Amino acid sequence: MFLTPRETIILKELLHSASPVTVERLMSLLKVSKRTVYRELANLELSLESIGAKLEKESRGRFRLIAEDAAKVKILSIVSEDEPSELSATERQHAILLQLLNSDEPISMQTFLDEYLISNTTFFADIKQLELRLARLPLTITRNRGYELAGSEKYRRLLLANILGIEINEYHFFHFSELEDKESFFMQFVNQEQLLFAQKLVREIVEPRFSDLSDRKLEFLILMLTISMDRVPRGRQLVEDSYAGQINKELLDLAKQIFAKIAAHTKQLYAVSEVVFFANLLGDFFSDLDNDFFNESFDTRLAYQVKQLIENVSQDAEVNFFEDSNLYKMLLTHLSAALSRAILNQGNLNNPILERIMGQYSEVAGAISKALPKVFPQQEFSEEEIAYMVLHFANSLERSPKVIAVDIAGISPSGLASTRMLEMRLRKHFPFINEIVFFRIADLGKLNLEEKFDLTISTSLLPGYSGKYLLISPLLLEDEIKQLKEAFRAIDHTKRHVQPAAKPSLPENDDYQEVMTFIDEINQLLKHFFVKTLENSASISETVALAVKHISSEIVADPAKVRDKLMNRYQQAPIGIPNTHFALFHASHAAVLQPCFCVFDLQTPLEIVGMDKETMTLTRMLVMLAPDPIEENVAKMLGKISGAIIMNDLGMEIFNSGNEAIIYQLLSALLIEEVKK
Repeated sequence: MFLTPRETIILKELLHSASPVTVERLMSLLKVSKRTVYRELANLELSLESIGAKLEKESRGRFRLIAEDAAKVKILSIVSEDEPSELSATERQHAILLQLLNSDEPISMQTFLDEYLISNTTFFADIKQLELRLARLPLTITRNRGYELAGSEKYRRLLLANILGIEINEYHFFHFSELEDKESFFMQFVNQEQLLFAQKLVREIVEPRFSDLSDRKLEFLILMLTISMDRVPRGRQLVEDSYAGQINKELLDLAKQIFAKIAAHTKQLYAVSEVVFFANLLGDFFSDLDNDFFNESFDTRLAYQVKQLIENVSQDAEVNFFEDSNLYKMLLTHLSAALSRAILNQGNLNNPILERIMGQYSEVAGAISKALPKVFPQQEFSEEEIAYMVLHFANSLERSPKVIAVDIAGISPSGLASTRMLEMRLRKHFPFINEIVFFRIADLGKLNLEEKFDLTISTSLLPGYSGKYLLISPLLLEDEIKQLKEAFRAIDHTKRHVQPAAKPSLPENDDYQEVMTFIDEINQLLKHFFVKTLENSASISETVALAVKHISSEIVADPAKVRDKLMNRYQQAPIGIPNTHFALFHASHAAVLQPCFCVFDLQTPLEIVGMDKETMTLTRMLVMLAPDPIEENVAKMLGKISGAIIMNDLGMEIFNSGNEAIIYQLLSALLIEEVKK
């Protein structure tokens, strides 16, 4: 049972009074009107029902508490706490917004003043702050006989789930049914019976399919189902046109299965738009380049924006993050999920772990914050979302020493305190440093530092020393940081000291057979690769049809069906690669007998839209086809190639060159690298 501050005051008075308590006495205690007192009493009565107690009204506005001993003990334990819990300003604003999101009617200002014990000035300040934070969402607070929220049902639901996810503790959320103390202020905004049912559905149906589902994603999906169960019976339906588009069939089947169970449980019909919306949410949360690239719903625009983000951060932080393909895939998945939620512009970061990460990787965090407005000009990201992006980039530094991983030799005549301080400062500004080893000046003649280390630094002048070194102070001043950046940029990583890799163990028989099968599939793909000139017309559909006709019947059983699928994919989203003259036409269909990748040079240039939504001239078509359904090895092969086309500048240049021999060598290298994994 959660009590507001006013309810706590009333309950204390009822407990400690020997006689019935008058409304006048409560008006005096609370300093509110008679009408407000009666409203508080009505709310209190609902709360008391949950523990088997009640208010008994006697004549002339007098009230008495009626409760069994067990209920009285429970009430005493609640009101004997020092003070009723107060909401912070952010929590109060979130609570006000949740009330507006949930309400079907305007809510009077007085209701909020009474509920949160705030002044007119504070309330107006809260509303102004909420309006600022809603500025980038299609939702507005309107004033018409009170306050209400106007805007799309989609964003209303997304924002409801986002705020509840922020305010409800994860442990409380997932273990709610097991807790003896079920009190949480923000749980009052959720139908708890529906919440438990939604949890059961997601854990039974969704989780087995996606075993690596994070708590945040799991919570969000559960909340979205709970909100749907609450709003549909109230006539708050989603508009189907808002979510039209091609959807992954497997995810659509999952969504159908879930809503069939919800309909049976709630005795309520749910429109197709509800199923489609939830299936799209699942698709956003589980986006994967290798497996989803051939889906019509794959967001090529976002794929290109992620590439731009990595390039911008790499340039600003002076770290080659673009060499890490795993970072690209992780960011694509993260941003796909983040952009599917209605993110309220938050203030400061409140998660101590994320705060520490932001501090430790401050340069990366700064580079991300600088890059986001350039890459996503219409989107505002919360500090928490930025912190999670920093975490992905930080993981890239830790995971891939290939990115930069520098080893430093330090020379210092000072003691441990000075070297420790310098090491801390170095690691703060350059978190990618792999190893820092300090040596005494006395030992310099015995060491060959350049053989084992990328860079040598010294806190003292070394007159007569023949090796290269940078002179820096233990305090690591600004100009010294700039010198170090230049030195890191100049390091030739091809000549670095590299530890010999451990010899891999020979695969077991089953693994060996899998590897050999994969190699056979690669050989087949390379065997059918070609570059041809196409005498095309000025029509894109005729050009695509002509290209498909040039592909062997060993690969395409029905050219008309494959042409239609390629055109559907082309019309679904931009496929032109920005800053080039080529586009990646791709599709999967049952009429494709085996995977294929080929290149067509066009005699007649065409005008198409690129992934950056700018018009571009097309002179070269890259065509990638796969059978449907796509097998895992095929997804890996074609995912590796598409990744090189979209995310890798060198690969982009090679495909842009149109040189068949060089493209063939690139394909071979990419696919053999995939086998080695």
